[in-house]
Amino acid sequence: MKRAVLLDVSAIMYRAYFANMNFRTKNEPTGAVYGFINTLLSIINEFKPDYMAAAFDVKRSSLKRTEIYSDYKSNRQSAPEDLITQIPRIEEVLDAFNINRYKIDGYEADDVLGSLAKKIAKQDIEVIIVTGDKDLSQLVEKNITIALLGKGTEGEKFGTLKNSDDVVNYLGVVPEKIPDLFGLIGDKSDGIPGVTKIGEKKALAIFSQYDSLEKIYDNIDNLKNIENEKDIAFMSRELAKIFTDLDITVEEKGLQYGMDREKLYSLCKILEFKMFIKKLGLEEKPQNPTLFSLEDI
Repeated sequence: MKRAVLLDVSAIMYRAYFANMNFRTKNEPTGAVYGFINTLLSIINEFKPDYMAAAFDVKRSSLKRTEIYSDYKSNRQSAPEDLITQIPRIEEVLDAFNINRYKIDGYEADDVLGSLAKKIAKQDIEVIIVTGDKDLSQLVEKNITIALLGKGTEGEKFGTLKNSDDVVNYLGVVPEKIPDLFGLIGDKSDGIPGVTKIGEKKALAIFSQYDSLEKIYDNIDNLKNIENEKDIAFMSRELAKIFTDLDITVEEKGLQYGMDREKLYSLCKILEFKMFIKKLGLEEKPQNPTLFSLEDI
């Protein structure tokens, strides 16, 4: 079976930025770009994908979810200026690897990733989504795996969620019930409120008896302190659901990738990434066209 890897660009670049904050040339910061390339090469080595694609976020003010809840993600701090200035360079990296970039007004990268994953998996292609976002665990199903950055064990770089049991071990509920769980506990990182004073431990205890918000509120007489926040719980669940049916055209040609040596050499030269120039042999002049397979990296 062929394999496609989908990149959650925001998750990768934020992690790369904070890991390499002091990297810079005389003219610009470079840590996020350096870490992004390093992670990208690790992903290619680890998963050896046949296809790749990258998803980007849009401005919070344009999100459809703010029409449901105006404070959605309002608690997020603005991205550091040094990171913002590196985003065009990260786009250059993706272009140098001929990895298509996807972004849709009104929707988050999670929604783009979810829609791409569903469409690709239906073509009998294994999909691996590389992210740091636990919300995406709700997408796990046959042919769709989540690879969590920095969550690997015993020397592994990625923690992989391949099936429902993996997700239950990670979050306590099966993938399709994750929005219901967040309906109760919320998600501080996204500004999803959830029900007051319901933490993860208490929520999972409730879910052991009633595995959906509907069942929970149908049995409200057996529970305490949540009856007055039913609307908030159902709204929070709606905010946590990932859209998987966005209008995205997915064609095999658009998912193909390969390294353009000249583009990557030029970028690494400007950013003084000597290690990558040496590691990838970018100074060597290829006899064939610049686009080639990455199988040997």
